[in-house]
Amino acid sequence: MIKFARIAVLGLALATGPLLAQDEGGGGEMIVVTGQRMSNSLSRVPIAVSPIGGGAVALDRRPVVGLRRTADNAVRHVEIRSDSREEDMRRSEVQAMLLAALDRAEREGVSLVTGTLEITVVTKANWKNLFPGLAGTAPKVDDEDEDDDEDEGGRVAPGFEDDGSTATLRLMVRTKLSGSIADAQGKIGKFVKSVPATGRSEMVMTGAMALTIINPEQYRDEIYRRVAKAAQHAASFYGEGYGIEIAGLDRDIAWEQVSNTEVFLYIPYGFLVKK
Repeated sequence: MIKFARIAVLGLALATGPLLAQDEGGGGEMIVVTGQRMSNSLSRVPIAVSPIGGGAVALDRRPVVGLRRTADNAVRHVEIRSDSREEDMRRSEVQAMLLAALDRAEREGVSLVTGTLEITVVTKANWKNLFPGLAGTAPKVDDEDEDDDEDEGGRVAPGFEDDGSTATLRLMVRTKLSGSIADAQGKIGKFVKSVPATGRSEMVMTGAMALTIINPEQYRDEIYRRVAKAAQHAASFYGEGYGIEIAGLDRDIAWEQVSNTEVFLYIPYGFLVKK
């Protein structure tokens, strides 16, 4: 049985907007999302004072109140390639290097994972199901469907392909973030270099490091508490007769990267202090 764990992945490179956690329904799947750095140009959700009428509106902006914490893991995209002349030889060499990587991964405290939105740990028991093209069991794909290999951000999705001259397997290496991002990078780099090649195969790192946060939904109650405390504090400045109206607490959890190793989790809420 394939094992899953819910995570969110945040890339260290700049992206285009805040990220929303998926609904917790569905158990323990891993959720992959590219992240962004915090920018001084990001808007903040305002506190509005409204003595008559009106209501709080949740805004799609990063609020001041949320939860800042160290990420759980770091991941790096890698490719296993072979440019041998024969197609069967290319596939065989990539297979052999993947199996060698799986043998070494557990010993070196890393794991191989794959996916774009939901990611899965790759094992010797499931790799043929995850990469049917590499296993030689995938149906032929029409040229018109080739665009499906790209995710919504235009990046090539993890998986296997052979363009007639080079066979390429795309996946990720994950390690626990127990120190600096440089430590994680060094550990993954050492692992990649240690995997023995077969024939003309090679394993190379691509893209930037990324952070992961496990099950963002588990922090919802803590975010609620912080929002409530901040709203009550804001209302205390306006005297007797003022109350608080908060909107947006039913929205998905969002997150941003705020340092090389930390993430900021929040709900895009808004609130009014009003009579």
